[in-house]
Amino acid sequence: MRKDMRRLAAVLIGVAAILPAGAAMAEDNGNNMRNTWEIQYDSMHPCIFNDRHISNDTVHVYQKMGQRGTISWYRGLTVTDNHGTLTDDDKVKRNSDAWGAGPSVMGRYEHELTGKLYGGLDATGTLMFYNKAFPAGGRGYGFMWRTGPRLTWKSGEKDSFSVGYTIMHCSNGMKRRNPGYNGNGLTVVWSHQF
Repeated sequence: MRKDMRRLAAVLIGVAAILPAGAAMAEDNGNNMRNTWEIQYDSMHPCIFNDRHISNDTVHVYQKMGQRGTISWYRGLTVTDNHGTLTDDDKVKRNSDAWGAGPSVMGRYEHELTGKLYGGLDATGTLMFYNKAFPAGGRGYGFMWRTGPRLTWKSGEKDSFSVGYTIMHCSNGMKRRNPGYNGNGLTVVWSHQF
């Protein structure tokens, strides 16, 4: 357990080191779009499958990479803490606790509703690497897909705050040994342009 906590601490320290360095690089190249960073927090709870009771607390850090038409594109890093149980076909309840991290991409459609209030839709894909086979009976890697609507309040030129409803699917994409699961919950976001 201590080794797992050290790994998680190392990932979080790495993220903390990357944020200012990335902001400085974006400032040097004069590209305002790449100066925009955001932090998202999800609290996901089980849904759809009755035999998969896995909850996630997840932090995503994204950097805006560009815009094509009405879609903004982001790259980032996701760190997640998963806890719960899975009941497999043999009716045995198995512990499914693990943490993981991995690279992520996000596409966002956003539309002004009124003044500083915007409505939007996010879709993300993340390749996750876990500290052990996860969920129980799975593998040490998987994919996390998320989508959902959000409301954004742009409080000024540089800051915005969002809240949204997100649905999620996690699986490793393999036909065998693929105990996927779903979740839904609340996402809160802070975005800042450096």
